[in-house]
Amino acid sequence: MSHPVFTTALLSLSLIGSSVLAQDGDVQRGAGLYASKTCNLCHTLAGESGPMADLGGPLDDLGSRRDAAWINAYLKDPTGTLPGAQMPKVELTDQEIADLTAFMLAH
Repeated sequence: MSHPVFTTALLSLSLIGSSVLAQDGDVQRGAGLYASKTCNLCHTLAGESGPMADLGGPLDDLGSRRDAAWINAYLKDPTGTLPGAQMPKVELTDQEIADLTAFMLAH
């Protein structure tokens, strides 16, 4: 026997949970974005770097230097977060930013 209040509560919780999960970053998706957005052209990560790595610098251990909120803000607006930054503003969705942040924090 199902109770309408219980069913409504479960449905509400599942909807809330899915919106929270949509904003959580995924390391594997972030890795794919790092590759597809060619971030490695200007950055070094795990010993691999691109031809302009001096511009972007190393991303290893970024999580020990910056927190997730800072990385999110930087990816949304590099020069607004760090005046003088050379990184161009890249069109990214909130989910892509969350995924890239998770990837950066994992390295």
